[in-house]
Amino acid sequence: MSEVNVAAVLYPKSEKFDEVAALVTEVTNKVQEREPDTLLYFAIKVQNSTEIVIVERYKNQAAIKAHMKAPYFCDFSAKLPELLAKPVELRSGGFLNGLPGVSRL
Repeated sequence: MSEVNVAAVLYPKSEKFDEVAALVTEVTNKVQEREPDTLLYFAIKVQNSTEIVIVERYKNQAAIKAHMKAPYFCDFSAKLPELLAKPVELRSGGFLNGLPGVSRL
């Protein structure tokens, strides 16, 4: 199976931004430590906004399933609804025109 790319857009309530940011940081650290088949996982704060975008790349569909079943991710997901102004928006897809882009990490 091929890699799967996901973008999750979070819309924290303005007064809850710091709390959501801390939760995202915590889950990101755990993903990086415990999920070898999660190839990429990082978050950005959208400029001039309280939106947070989590960028994710998984080795395959099984890696996504493992991520979603992880206890720390389930805990994270359970806490989010009361902290967000609107539900998380998920986007998934492949590379535009098949070009994977550049990474010099």
